[in-house]
Amino acid sequence: MKKATLDTILDRACFFGLRGFERSDLAQILPEMQDHKKGLLIEPLNNALFEQNAFGNVNAIPNFNEKNGWQIISSDPHFECPEEKIVNCYANISALKRKFARIAVLLPQDKNASTDKVLTGIEKSCLAIFSKNDLQKANIDDLLSLKIAQINIPKTPLFLAAKYAWIFILLLCALPFLIASQPDEQVSNLRNIASEVQKYSEKGDIVHVLKEGESLTQIARFAIGKYNSLVSTEAMIKQYLKENELSLDSKLKAGDTLRLKLPNFNNPRHKTMQGAWNFFTGLLNDSLAYITELYNSQQTATMRRHDGIDVAGRRGTRILAPFSGVAWTMEDERGGLMIAIAREKDLLVFMHCEQRFYLNGQAVMEGDPVASVGSSGHTTGPHVHVAAGRIAKNGERSISGLRYNVLNPFEWYKEM
Repeated sequence: MKKATLDTILDRACFFGLRGFERSDLAQILPEMQDHKKGLLIEPLNNALFEQNAFGNVNAIPNFNEKNGWQIISSDPHFECPEEKIVNCYANISALKRKFARIAVLLPQDKNASTDKVLTGIEKSCLAIFSKNDLQKANIDDLLSLKIAQINIPKTPLFLAAKYAWIFILLLCALPFLIASQPDEQVSNLRNIASEVQKYSEKGDIVHVLKEGESLTQIARFAIGKYNSLVSTEAMIKQYLKENELSLDSKLKAGDTLRLKLPNFNNPRHKTMQGAWNFFTGLLNDSLAYITELYNSQQTATMRRHDGIDVAGRRGTRILAPFSGVAWTMEDERGGLMIAIAREKDLLVFMHCEQRFYLNGQAVMEGDPVASVGSSGHTTGPHVHVAAGRIAKNGERSISGLRYNVLNPFEWYKEM
């Protein structure tokens, strides 16, 4: 990575944590800001951080160290965690990132139960967290540069050759099978096996070994969705388990082997939906991912408007890039942590993430993990909301300045 590029990313990805430091330690530790740039030190237990647009005028924030160019948002001795306003805290920090070249958040050595939710969320947003031992050998900017360089491994010819060497090896192994040969005619080659093919092709059992944390509900929802392209209801789950002589109260443990019949619910659109269904659930690195809500452009008496599809997966599950493109990121109250992968004309947006693994403007390769499943923003549980769009100069929606028009993800998949 060129130094100019690294410095540019450093100024845009400057949010980091300092754990266990006293305020008196920081005058010599914080890097001196150059070229009229400003740094900001945040003590997170501060009520103003949770007020909407509390820092519209950053000049009003007091100086921490005039010489080094740092300002400070000090802690409040009477701080009480306002859980209903936690999103405002993330929105304020996001706004401050655009106004300061470096932002350091002062994290305590030990967490307090009443503030654990706030501090955990802030820590996950940090590019890196440093302790006193980390800073004995190198300064903050050098450590941040190293962290960014690790995330942005240069795609050199040697790197690409090592990454794709398995393709060459696979081709060598497959070569003997690609050279045609004429087998000797034997009885086994000539007999009619149509009846046996028919007999065994009708076997459709699902065999699954139960893992720690999995439930019968999760397995049933996955099976109904995969083999019928339906968003399952509680009644459908009970019916399917009953057909397999099971119930929601069945006593099972990790390691038990389940043999389930293929679910047979009527969905005349299954064949046309199955490809898109498998594509979107396959974007989660979770073998039991399933769709919990489909796209709906108009609100009705029984259905809310929904501008995407929801795919359920275990918290922390990696979300994989659907195609090669460029990453765009944003945060807001409803969508939480968001990341979009965009290419020439279209994009997919992933919302409610727990973590994101790419920065704005970074190149992404198809299949790369770009984020993890979480429940940030307005959600009732861990899942990813997937929105599809067509990039347009005057689009109705935007993410980090990139405008687009919303599409039905299943229709987007057909066009793709």
